[in-house]
Amino acid sequence: MRDHAIEEDLRAFGLSSYEAKSYVSLVSLGPSEPKKVAKDARIPYTSVYPALEGLEEKGWIEEVLAKPVTYRAKRPGTVKAMVTSRLEDVFASLEKVYRADALQTAELVYTIKGSEKVLLKIYELLREAKESIILIAPAMGIEDAGIMQLLADAVERGVKVRAISDEGALGLLPAGVEIRTGSQIAFDMLVDGKVALIGLPDHSACGWIDSQAVASHFRQFIELLWTASSPPI
Repeated sequence: MRDHAIEEDLRAFGLSSYEAKSYVSLVSLGPSEPKKVAKDARIPYTSVYPALEGLEEKGWIEEVLAKPVTYRAKRPGTVKAMVTSRLEDVFASLEKVYRADALQTAELVYTIKGSEKVLLKIYELLREAKESIILIAPAMGIEDAGIMQLLADAVERGVKVRAISDEGALGLLPAGVEIRTGSQIAFDMLVDGKVALIGLPDHSACGWIDSQAVASHFRQFIELLWTASSPPI
């Protein structure tokens, strides 16, 4: 019996539903061809290839044979170390920002829990954007219909919108959004260069701060990610 709870939990780390199912299958099956993975994961055969390619790009699996193409899951412990390292890097950067300013203006730091409340805050910030929005998140973090509509509205009123996401977002983001691709594990957003928000990609929790000084530090971090990411092919 498949452990669907594990598959859902993996989505919190930026995997799509098919990527999560494919990784769980490869962990169980060992080195396997895409057809075998699709059958075990119970996903469409045509969808297993982009799922496996996405997992390989994120560093969760590796190709071990070219003909016939065969993939192998990397050890869960190895993947855990990789994800943990990335999270530590992100929060280490945020810790520097926090020490730089937030200790003096603690009342400006807010934490929100619960997807409904988090989404309401994201909606509010997107509606209030006047000049710029920088959004960094996996596809699962931006596939919400409300976010898509508000990004489209922002573009229409002349707000410069940039986004970094995985290739799964290429067909989701509205026209006018400048996009670059790269593997992401958190939901980061900077609005008008002064309001910074960082949360989990499933919107279960987030933290945000309304401070020009803190946001300027956060923007440096985001601009580094933008420079390191790739324009879509």
